[in-house]
Amino acid sequence: MSGSAWSGDDRMFEFRQELADNGQSPDNTPFTVLSVDDDPGFQQSLRMALSDFRFNESPLRLLTASSSSEARQMMAANPGISAILLDVVMETDDAGLQLVRAVREQMGNSEVRIVLITGQPGMAPLRKTLQQLDISEYWLKTDLYRERLQGIVTGSLRTWSEIHALARAKRGLQHIVQAGSRLAGLRDPDGFSRQLLRELAALLEVPLDGLVCLHDGAVDLPADEALVTAADGCFEALEGRRVQDIADPMVRDLLLDAFACRSSIGMPSSQVLFLDGDGTVPPMAIYLATERSLDAEEHELLQVFVTHANAGLVNVDLAARLDRVAYRDSLLDIPNGNALRRDLRQVLELPRPCGQSLLVVDLGQYSDGSLALGPEQGDLLLQRMAERLAQMYPPPCHIARLHEGTFAVLGPSRWLASDPVDALEQSEDAGELPFLRVDAARVDLDVYRGGAGGALAAGLLLVNRIRASGGHGVAEYQIESEQENLHRFLESRALYRALREDRIGIALQAQVDLQSGAIVGAEALARWTEDGRPMSPASFIPVAEASGLIVPLGGRVIELACDALRAMERAGFPDIPVSVNVSPLQLHRREFIEELAATVARHGIEPRRMELEITEGTVMSDYQDGRELLARLRRLGFGIAVDDFGTGYSSLRYVHSLPVTRLKLDRQFTAGVGGEGGGANVADMIIALGRRLGLDIVAEGVETPAQVEWLRRHECPCAQGYLFARPEPVEDFIARLRGQV
Repeated sequence: MSGSAWSGDDRMFEFRQELADNGQSPDNTPFTVLSVDDDPGFQQSLRMALSDFRFNESPLRLLTASSSSEARQMMAANPGISAILLDVVMETDDAGLQLVRAVREQMGNSEVRIVLITGQPGMAPLRKTLQQLDISEYWLKTDLYRERLQGIVTGSLRTWSEIHALARAKRGLQHIVQAGSRLAGLRDPDGFSRQLLRELAALLEVPLDGLVCLHDGAVDLPADEALVTAADGCFEALEGRRVQDIADPMVRDLLLDAFACRSSIGMPSSQVLFLDGDGTVPPMAIYLATERSLDAEEHELLQVFVTHANAGLVNVDLAARLDRVAYRDSLLDIPNGNALRRDLRQVLELPRPCGQSLLVVDLGQYSDGSLALGPEQGDLLLQRMAERLAQMYPPPCHIARLHEGTFAVLGPSRWLASDPVDALEQSEDAGELPFLRVDAARVDLDVYRGGAGGALAAGLLLVNRIRASGGHGVAEYQIESEQENLHRFLESRALYRALREDRIGIALQAQVDLQSGAIVGAEALARWTEDGRPMSPASFIPVAEASGLIVPLGGRVIELACDALRAMERAGFPDIPVSVNVSPLQLHRREFIEELAATVARHGIEPRRMELEITEGTVMSDYQDGRELLARLRRLGFGIAVDDFGTGYSSLRYVHSLPVTRLKLDRQFTAGVGGEGGGANVADMIIALGRRLGLDIVAEGVETPAQVEWLRRHECPCAQGYLFARPEPVEDFIARLRGQV
């Protein structure tokens, strides 16, 4: 065969991949996480929890800031921060959210992952915090035990690595490819092949009569197995076929020669351009029928074209691989959260009604299974879940893994309308793991108003809410819940202001000896008045627990209880004790005992005059540590009462060994006494149990003389309730004490 061969090895640019394939920095430098929180105790706990943390064999560099202004300075000095753990309220009510806006809008940093850590599902308005701002997750501090915290940090760093890798690669592409080049925006080999053929024909001003062949790069694959990825003109029917299927022997042999000698070939009536892909990507050969010879200037143009086309081939292959990293789950080979957000944005841009829904499915046993049996068990669980979802929701549904054991399905509402839990938990497959425990949440996108991030956040919050309430099944998104969430969020902010401005008070409710009728103690109850209106404890106490404000609220109640004890001592009643409720979050803080002891010492109060009321679940959730903690409090002299006894899950042997001094009979059992029924039977058993264990008993919620009579007959020593006295200011309680003298 006569002709001329020429090499297109003259490269104008060279592209170097900036990140390793595992997302790790080449120099193994630490990943940097910034914690922004004005609670030194939480910062210390966070530092301890992450002290031995590593991600992709790289250490973690933890920076801390106590205010949003300090955080901005720290981010300016440390531009490589990967994730931010952010408290919403610091020096101002919305300091955290303002910092998010500054990071995203003023600093223009869209890569750093931001995790809010001061609320729980349902506390923050979905649209105003999670939808408009790019916030990865929203967690309550009490839920951040060590393993979960490390899991959240791992997920944030993994997402940052993927986004960062894609951003760095795009910057590399922009450095290589000329601005405005039509080939630069193409990301798939087929589209690149078609555009390449059109560009070549236009360059040489010849008819579009040619084809593009791509070799997959395998050493043992014959060149005649190369795939025709684009074809036009008289070769159009060959698209998708193999080189060996080309009927014209001259065209076929020219292509085979180009692959064999790895060079371009010029003929009097045709040209074959060879792109070697720099030896890193599958090579490509382009055949174009010119029907004429090319002059010297055109040959020079072709050399420049080959150089740029070869760079484009490398880039489009890199972009395709980066898309796979950024939008595919490496373990399951299915779309990931980034891909689902992209698809979700497209659906939300459609005219209403779109007839689409989002289903978030969480594999409940993933974390426990991985911790107990190792990562292989976790991987097996994820694979089984992906298989079952694929069976239930075939195309056009889109299935993706969001993170850890959480999946999402985007598809027609009619396909996602039925309850998937039973089918996903119990499968007919004959393999391992026949049972999977799942919870789900469904968001009808015709009902939802907002962006893709907000829709996913709504689904995740609904799933978390199921878990928090101890439920199981499918939660439905209700647009009406937005107003409820907003109301609770605003109430939490108002409570925070009340605490800062020292506007929290207490009321004392008398505890009465049932034989003598004398007041023998009191319970301190938090009281809050906002704009002249008393706020219901049944409303603001759960809000305080959910937002983390229960810690400063509980501390304030203890301070006020000490003030009340001092006032009673001055009034001549030094032997009347006061009990205060202690939340699980308060009790399990490392500083609690030291802070409590320092408070009573500062007020000159003997610990025996203060009783701490805890719930059953507070101790039973971690029995060994809880027993040791209560023992320390008893050694200091504090009384310990188990509040709402009988409503939890204490066993008799545990109660027997706990260092408690009193059991409080819950009001639901008190309400059933004085007549026949289960309530009276349970109350009788609890009173007898306390008597045999040598524990004092106080019945709550006593409202009728019949209840008093029954309690006396069954030897209950003490009671409190509206029949004796309602909660009242400290001054009124002291007046009541004086009245009985």
